[in-house]
This record gives sequence, C-alpha cells and structure tokens, in this order.
Amino acid sequence: MIKLDRTPKPVELTAELQAKLTDEFKLTGKSVWNIDFIKNSLLDFSNNKCCYCEANIKEESKYLEVEHFHHKGKYKDEVLEWDNLLPSCKKCNGTKNDHDTILEPIIDPSIVEPKKHLKYWRYRIKGTDEFGKLTVSVLNLNDQDRLVTKRYEIGNAIQEKLEQLNEFTDDFISGIQTSTIRKNKIINGTKALMKEGLPNSIYSATTATIILTDIEFDTLKSKLILLKFWDEELSYLETNLQNTGLELYK
Repeated sequence: MIKLDRTPKPVELTAELQAKLTDEFKLTGKSVWNIDFIKNSLLDFSNNKCCYCEANIKEESKYLEVEHFHHKGKYKDEVLEWDNLLPSCKKCNGTKNDHDTILEPIIDPSIVEPKKHLKYWRYRIKGTDEFGKLTVSVLNLNDQDRLVTKRYEIGNAIQEKLEQLNEFTDDFISGIQTSTIRKNKIINGTKALMKEGLPNSIYSATTATIILTDIEFDTLKSKLILLKFWDEELSYLETNLQNTGLELYK
C-alpha cells in the first residue's frame, strides 16, 4: 500500500446528479456508482492499481470495484461522495466487506501515509501500531496464496536481476567485457529495475522495499559510483524508491 494523491472530483459528478443518484440508491439499492466517468477517474487516480494491495485491477479481478471507504450500507449519504470512493480489486473489496471504518478506523491511503503505520518483514506487512495492525487484519494484506507468495516471486526475480547486474559490472571492472553495449546494459538494466518500484507500477511498495534492503543493490550502487556510471537519473530513482518503500520491521 502506498500514499495516493486524490484527484479532483469528476466534473460530470455535479451536485445535482450526486443528490439524484444518492436518493435513487436509498430507494432502490441500485449500484448508482457504476458509471464510466467515476470508474475511469478512480483508475487514473491509482494508476490502474488496487488502492490497498497494489495489484493491477484489470488482471486481479478483470474489472474495477468502486470501494466505499465508509460502507455504503450504513453511511448511505456518502455513497457518491468523491472523497469516500476508492479503486479496489474484488479480493480487497470483498475482504473489507462491511467493516465500519468510522467505529474502527483503518488506513485510507488517499488521506493517510501508510508508511507511518506499516513495515515490511519477510514478504509480510506488519502493523507498527493498532491502526496499522487492524488495517492488515481487515484487508488480509498477508494472504498467503495471493499476496505473500506474490511478494516472494517479486523478491526472487529482483535478487536474480541484481546478481546478474553485479556480475556484468564485475566483468566490466576486471576488463573482461568493457564494450559500450555492456556499459549500457548495466546502466539501463539498473534503471529499468528501479523503475519497477515507482508509484505507478504494480506492487511498487514491495518492489521498492526489496530493492533498497537487498545488499546486492548496495554493492551494485558502490560499483556504479566507482565507475562514474551513477548519474542524476539513478539518484532520482533511488529517492523515489525511498519515498515508496517501507522500512524493515525489527
């Protein structure tokens, strides 16, 4: 989970339309929020990711579920309040279900910085306070089959890539392979890997955390600095990863 900067309410969602559809929902229970301009705005808002688990919504559940942070069954007046709507995958929305976020608050990533309440430990997310612990529990952020296994797969792929980049760099330093092609493969490969941890990428918090906490990354960075390959773009990418990734739980 990462902090999301909420975009402005869609211009199509006028006060008049919102009031009309809210009344319709109260009378009929109809899913008045299933409107393309609402769903598209929510997808843009989150870079097509679930606001909670960061899965690609179109891959995870094939379609967006409009999540009502304050449950629509109890807080009916908020059913079309823009600040109450979030983009969710089917799994997270179903897991959260009718949890009352007023009585028992959890993290709303459009308001709260998740990093202040969550840390990372062995492919699992750990709450650092009661607020974070309840969030992890309500959303089942450590679902073994769906999320913990996925984080392991991401971590394994990152470690293999970092080892490969370090091997390429060692060959360059030792003079075995010093071609421009090899140099570009090292620099561009490092940048491509780091971009996978940017906020617009799926599972960005996991990817950023794993990269920054892997000793292979520290080793690679030191070598690139030695070779004067570490440039402004790499520094920029590292800063963004630091802003996205979670601290390790100790």
